[in-house]
Amino acid sequence: MNIVEIDPDLLTLDLIGDDERGYDFLDKETIINLKEIYSTAGVLSVYLDLTPEAVQSNSVMTRFKNGVKAIREQQENDWNREEKQTFDEVVDDVSDWLQNQPTAIKGKGIALFAVPSRLLVKKGKVDYDLFVAFHLPEAPADLVNWGQTAVISPLVVQKDEYPETGVVVFDKEKIHFYLYSMGEVAEYSVAMKNPESVALTKSHTWHGWGEHNHKNWQREHYKRFLRQAGIAINKVAEKAGWKWLVLASPDEQEAKHLVDYLPASLKSKFIGCQTLSLSASLNEVRDQVAALVREAELREEKENLDEWTNELEKPNGLVVAGVADTVLADQEYRLKTLIYPAGFIQKGWQCQQCQALFADLQDQAPEKCPYCESEQFIKKSDIIGDMAAHVLQTGGDVEVIRDQGHRRIAEANGIVGGLLRY
Repeated sequence: MNIVEIDPDLLTLDLIGDDERGYDFLDKETIINLKEIYSTAGVLSVYLDLTPEAVQSNSVMTRFKNGVKAIREQQENDWNREEKQTFDEVVDDVSDWLQNQPTAIKGKGIALFAVPSRLLVKKGKVDYDLFVAFHLPEAPADLVNWGQTAVISPLVVQKDEYPETGVVVFDKEKIHFYLYSMGEVAEYSVAMKNPESVALTKSHTWHGWGEHNHKNWQREHYKRFLRQAGIAINKVAEKAGWKWLVLASPDEQEAKHLVDYLPASLKSKFIGCQTLSLSASLNEVRDQVAALVREAELREEKENLDEWTNELEKPNGLVVAGVADTVLADQEYRLKTLIYPAGFIQKGWQCQQCQALFADLQDQAPEKCPYCESEQFIKKSDIIGDMAAHVLQTGGDVEVIRDQGHRRIAEANGIVGGLLRY
């Protein structure tokens, strides 16, 4: 029996740019790369709520300028001439971008990062190591921050709420693969070594002698197709790194049949079936999948929170609670799942030599790094985002609490915590 062979090296993802909402895909690697940013010339992190309610209450530019004013009031006396000059020029560039590119500002929110290459010795054009904006499916709290590292916690919140979800739409002849992430959908272009093995022979009308045998042949041929489809889906899922899986077909019952042919690892990712045709638009796929993903994320949030609070009640539970202890567990690579509420940001410090993180609980840097004894520290505006990126980088998970009832439980137990590997 031939099986579907998908060449993992030839699996590509085409990002379709014509969706009317225009959100940007945001993968784990992007979060990790933003975490690694460090610039003595400064890093401007900007988050703005773009919902109609927020814009009507206070314009985007007014809120951005208010954030800039607050930075100047807090930091300007500590800057030398070059630092002040660089900040002013970066702010001007971001202001121009916000004012002159209205078509680029889509979605319910925006995250923008501007990293100048060097301090300006004299007033003039700024060269950037990074100047990038992400259009977001959820409105973030307004935030404007200037430091040596990027603030990424609000991005992690959005990534947690809209994880990579595979959507497989099929009928008795063809299969289409989609990615739903960050509130948008794109279709995979899949390279198959023998694509004819996933196509069924079209049904024929057959009467009289041999009709029974022909129906049996069709049933067996369909089962063969489902087995091959299960193999194909598994290969795409492994390559793409899906968290959830949705199956869809013109007949929802057909989609449910395919579940039985999935390997156990994929069944654990399966969150539901939908009715969709092979000709469905990207927007139709997106709208059918969105509710299933929201429900799955809320279920997982409750399950992780329940496990965390249950383990906290045990004398030797594999959990940690509180900012300082959670940061320590992360540094020791023991953190399996980081848990914290959306919107929570904790300033801190990072050792310049070994990169260890420390919560700023006394508004001053540690005297010495306990890991390498260095006395050089970088001031961090947001160590929660850095922890989240580190947990993802080391194969762990991040659970951002969004439900208000769940948030109260987290606040009663140290607000930040996690499940431990050991």
